[in-house]
Amino acid sequence: MKRKINIRSYLKFVIIIIGFLTNNIIAQVESSSLILNRGKLWQTVAFGKTGPSFSNWTQRGIGLDWPGYDPSLIAENIGGSASHLVTGGMYVGAKFAQDSILSVEDWSLYAGSIGEGSGAKYIVTKHTRTYPEGANHWLRQNPNVGEEVIETVWEYNVSYEDEFQIRRMLPVRVKRTTHQWSGSQLDENYIIHQYVIKNISPEIRAQVPPERFVADTLVDFYSIINYGLHSNSRSWSVMFPSLTPGARNTWFAYDPSRRLIRAFADDYPETESVTENFGLVPSFGPVVNGRPTGEYLAPAFAGVKLLYSSNDKSGGTSRVVRQGWSSASNSIDLSGPFTNIGSLETQYEVVKDIRLAANFVASPADSLMRRTRMWSMMQLGPWDILPGDSIVIVTAEIVNGVDYKTAIDPANNPVSAINTGSRNLFNASADRAQLTYNNNYSHPSPPAAPKFNLDYSRETNEVANVISWGIEAEQIPDPDDGTLDLAGYIIYRSDYLPIGPWIPIDTVMKGDMNHLSGTTYTYVDTSVSIGQGYYYSLTSFDTGKPSWSGVQTINNIPPLETSIFANRTQVPFIATIQAKTNLDEILVVPNPFVIGEGFSQPGERDNLRFVNLPNPCTIRIYTVRGDLVKTINVADGSGAIVSWDQVTDFGQFVESGIYIYHVEYSGGTNLGKFAIVR
Repeated sequence: MKRKINIRSYLKFVIIIIGFLTNNIIAQVESSSLILNRGKLWQTVAFGKTGPSFSNWTQRGIGLDWPGYDPSLIAENIGGSASHLVTGGMYVGAKFAQDSILSVEDWSLYAGSIGEGSGAKYIVTKHTRTYPEGANHWLRQNPNVGEEVIETVWEYNVSYEDEFQIRRMLPVRVKRTTHQWSGSQLDENYIIHQYVIKNISPEIRAQVPPERFVADTLVDFYSIINYGLHSNSRSWSVMFPSLTPGARNTWFAYDPSRRLIRAFADDYPETESVTENFGLVPSFGPVVNGRPTGEYLAPAFAGVKLLYSSNDKSGGTSRVVRQGWSSASNSIDLSGPFTNIGSLETQYEVVKDIRLAANFVASPADSLMRRTRMWSMMQLGPWDILPGDSIVIVTAEIVNGVDYKTAIDPANNPVSAINTGSRNLFNASADRAQLTYNNNYSHPSPPAAPKFNLDYSRETNEVANVISWGIEAEQIPDPDDGTLDLAGYIIYRSDYLPIGPWIPIDTVMKGDMNHLSGTTYTYVDTSVSIGQGYYYSLTSFDTGKPSWSGVQTINNIPPLETSIFANRTQVPFIATIQAKTNLDEILVVPNPFVIGEGFSQPGERDNLRFVNLPNPCTIRIYTVRGDLVKTINVADGSGAIVSWDQVTDFGQFVESGIYIYHVEYSGGTNLGKFAIVR
């Protein structure tokens, strides 16, 4: 007996299934650009490439920002973010027969052939964080991957229709997995990208008409690791604001033992009377006794390293065929190493031999080095990739250099010290990245660090900042051996910028009853000045271990500490006192207020402050003629200090002169006056 099908119910079921599948597909692509911005090294991970959208070397977003910070949170323009990359990734090319070229693809500059729509040659099927919302921070879920993991998959699009119906696409599926360990001071300065490139021609043939051409074996598949590194966009924009973006004073070198291209800011030969090594600018840095200390704006080395590549046709593993650079025009650069190389045949010759790239530079001694914007290239291959087979290419992006305390003290740290110190730290991070990859994305790790809260002292009328945190990090097992090995905490403070200089102000050992009450630690920082802004960080550390066993055994593990940058405040906390309960002690400081001679943080020199305020209250500021220029509503619990940047309610800066303030609280009022000098 046949069962009758209810057509309406069946269609409803089909619609539900289609909706479910569609939602699942959409959920696999979070955004076209995912941002790594937790720790010290920030990066954009886009479809098919890394770094922001490329536009003639203009910095259009986060690109290996080290140290990473949001410049919009700083009240003064200090040159922008410290970006070391405009774009990066790979060029690839292959033949489908010994004498017939199939395709050459840009997965480095624009990666325009990769997208979500049916019009893309290669369709993105996945671009998402494996552990959303920090689920693997401190390696709580999986110790054999990064704390941050981004998976991206793009592949041959069976729906793609090109103008001539040639469909010269590589029959591949590319899976790129990005790993970052942003919570560890030892591991926060590198990012690892693993590419698995698989020939999926059998899968494609099963989905397309028999007459459609689909390449079979990929013959002589080559890859160029291609990066637009520069020494630091912040440094270049400050030193040479009238020149086009993209630091030209970048000096490159190749380390064959590490398969590593590195770069740093050297002297710019076009300015004979000025020395710009490592971005030294005398007018920057903290102001001490009315004078800036000077600052190395580009104190780091940046680079890209080949960690591994599959056996190529020569039988070599992790083999760099050749390396070099392509010199770009300083006025307009739209095509990178392929400038004026238009045909498919000539493009393939470039991926086969990078010496044919535009304005090829083989040596750092070339006169173009430090004078032009440079593309860094490492050539890999060739491989023959058979149907169903795959190759693996693993790279690391690395930035590291001297501590910010050193960068803002050029009087005691000559260029030679910056060069040696930054190079050694950079090489150590490159070696650490290699160790991490060799041990299946694992390495000795520090304990977790707890979130913390800031408040002003409410117990007494003293000027003090109160830092508090819980014991939850002490309950998180070490991802290496499952032990609870957190030994203590270090409290850091910066009174200048959210990148430092970070000064350790105290260490609190686990279980210290001088600071622990119940399940909460409390530390009172009394070495602060009223009205001054401070940034704080809280790290955790262990006591080290005799050994660690991965693929290789490492002995004598030193104490490990978490990242300052992964657990810090990014806006200054103003030291204040309890709100007053009367209007008698209100002051304006400094008075008279001279622009540029206020508090020491960038931008804060343009702020004056009302102190000894009650809460809640309303401050109204008038000219001597009685014109209202600003109203400030002070909320309950705000403390006794409020800042004003001299901007009126109409968005204009006030002029020099005498002003009257009127404070209203609980039915009472207080009048006073102050002067502003511009």
